[in-house]
Amino acid sequence: MVAYDDDYTGLALEPAEGERLAGVLGPDRSVLFMANHGVLVCGETVAEAYDKLYYLERACQAQLYAMWTGRPLKTVPHHVVARTLRQYANSPVYQGKSPAGHHFAALKRLLDRHEPDYQD
Repeated sequence: MVAYDDDYTGLALEPAEGERLAGVLGPDRSVLFMANHGVLVCGETVAEAYDKLYYLERACQAQLYAMWTGRPLKTVPHHVVARTLRQYANSPVYQGKSPAGHHFAALKRLLDRHEPDYQD
């Protein structure tokens, strides 16, 4: 689920601003679009948060490409969105890892191979 914050107030240097943003995000959302600022993504693990951010960026890119055509966009029916969300929530776990865990592990293997100094 996605939340939106239209009240950009500057840098979040005070705990009160963090609490305000957490309130906007709420307990049932994991993506917060912050007006004039950026996006905040949360997950149970770093792998899950990264996976959500990765696919969010890809979806935004596809949205921009579609909008650039100037043609009317076709929206996905709500019942299909709800079904897809249920499917994603119940996605299988392989060898004790979620798909996000496998994705993140693969990225770390690439770093280990090509830029091992990231561990320093």
